[in-house]
Amino acid sequence: MDLSTEQTERKGSVHHDTHATPPNFIQKEHWRYQSMRKTELESDANVFDLSKRDGFTPEQKDIWRPAGTIPASRIEAACQAYAGGRALSSPVEDASIFEHRDFPGLQVVSGLLPPETQVLFTSCLMHRDLADPSHKINLQADYDIRYPPKPTSEPMRFDNSFFLRDRSSAEDVLAPKIPNKQKSLNNEQFLYTKLRWLTLGEQYDWPTRSYAKHATPFPGDLSTLVTGLFPHIRPESGVVLMYGAKDFMPVHRDVSEQCQRALASFSVGCDGIFIMAKGEDDGEGENAPRTVAIRVRSGDCVHLTGSARWAWHAMARTLPSTCPPYLANWPLGTPGATSAEEKAFKKWRGYMGTKRINVSCRQVWD
Repeated sequence: MDLSTEQTERKGSVHHDTHATPPNFIQKEHWRYQSMRKTELESDANVFDLSKRDGFTPEQKDIWRPAGTIPASRIEAACQAYAGGRALSSPVEDASIFEHRDFPGLQVVSGLLPPETQVLFTSCLMHRDLADPSHKINLQADYDIRYPPKPTSEPMRFDNSFFLRDRSSAEDVLAPKIPNKQKSLNNEQFLYTKLRWLTLGEQYDWPTRSYAKHATPFPGDLSTLVTGLFPHIRPESGVVLMYGAKDFMPVHRDVSEQCQRALASFSVGCDGIFIMAKGEDDGEGENAPRTVAIRVRSGDCVHLTGSARWAWHAMARTLPSTCPPYLANWPLGTPGATSAEEKAFKKWRGYMGTKRINVSCRQVWD
């Protein structure tokens, strides 16, 4: 199956209740995976890890069926363009797309982003985009944030980062807009415990679950990467979620967009357990309740199209200490860092070893 087939190209307004309550059965699955012991999770045959599909049983392989391939040449070209023309240091292979038999449109591409692209991806998000006040974060409504100065015009230079600041300095604190409501935050509290989300491009308003049209340009290099990998997606908004060891995303649907284009969700950092549901609590036959759980690893992409694009889903939990070694010490290893910047980044060494970042890129308007 080619990802640019008709099912991903349909257009038109969609009308889903953005404030609907999810069915009880997926809520229970969400709670079950949250409370499950790690040893139980590792041995749960109902959690699919597509990076290990070669070891699947025949029955499991029948559930996750081949749905196409992203050629190595396309991956290489997209990642090279994302890096400003810099070639990858290691060759890449074709990336297989697998689709769930019972969840049409739920597709997983394991290891799509090469390691060096993951490092650059993290650096662009957490250095450059986080330091741009036009991209909203969850703390802007309650805190006055002193943003870093604007960066140089030199491409791929991350010299305007919150991570260049001292972790616990009394300077550069986030001051509450209502002092008797919240306490001030130092940089460590801000970046390690309080930062939850960042929105790129069209700004998603969480309270109203709607978009403000043409508010902020979507990062051009990220758009190049996404469209290079998935030509049928023209990204206009990106919701960046930051997870710590105990963080999760509740059950929800992505139904605020005004078109029916596919969504590409990229992960970097620690592993996570992604769940999806279809059917109703008391449904029968085709409408019977069904769930699927997937272990999502750094570099994976979940591609949602067709009916899966509007399905209930959640990130039930993050699995700490699973970040791959090439990313675990970030911000050390930031591309293009000077010796002075590397010295500052050493104070934050191991940040990504505790984190999982997910970026869902989607088209909003027809």
